[in-house]
Amino acid sequence: MHVTEGQVENLQEEEEQEGTQFAIEGPRQRAVVPETTGDEAELRFTWLGATSEVVPLASGQQREQVGLKLRARDGCNVIYAMWRIAPSAGIVVQFKSNPDDHESRECGNAGYTTVRPRFMEPLDRLSPGESHVLRARIDANVLTVYADGVRVWEGLLPADALGLEGPAGMRTDNARVRFELLVPQAAGPTSHL
Repeated sequence: MHVTEGQVENLQEEEEQEGTQFAIEGPRQRAVVPETTGDEAELRFTWLGATSEVVPLASGQQREQVGLKLRARDGCNVIYAMWRIAPSAGIVVQFKSNPDDHESRECGNAGYTTVRPRFMEPLDRLSPGESHVLRARIDANVLTVYADGVRVWEGLLPADALGLEGPAGMRTDNARVRFELLVPQAAGPTSHL
């Protein structure tokens, strides 16, 4: 896992390949898993509550959320499937497109499009200490998101998102979590990271 922003702590010995658990305590974290397909990812996580320091997003909004990055070409061109915890619970999918920019400092919070669902189920608020599974999968032009094994969001991706290529990863904002990230390798079986 390549951490692009924030810090991730490995909770187990490095020699253990399967089921490695990580921890996030800081307000802002971003990571990708190089050499993976960006079309599918699963995040098994335990939400422990808000971080001690809460940092607003670049837009100024305060959010607690944990989610997946799909087709993450870079920090300016990526698809997000986020499980929002606060101020309101639910799944939100956004496509960030800034073709001429490649680092977050270049694009900031520009280029976001919220993808409208054609199907969506409401989610209950999370309670600290609960374990959950967030999974997202792109099949042709359809993105489907599952929460704890149940399909909770499905929508058509914008045409610009379909040409995006990059690995899968994860993101948190103001959320303390313990997690395991599972992603398919670019040419092979599922890897446990």
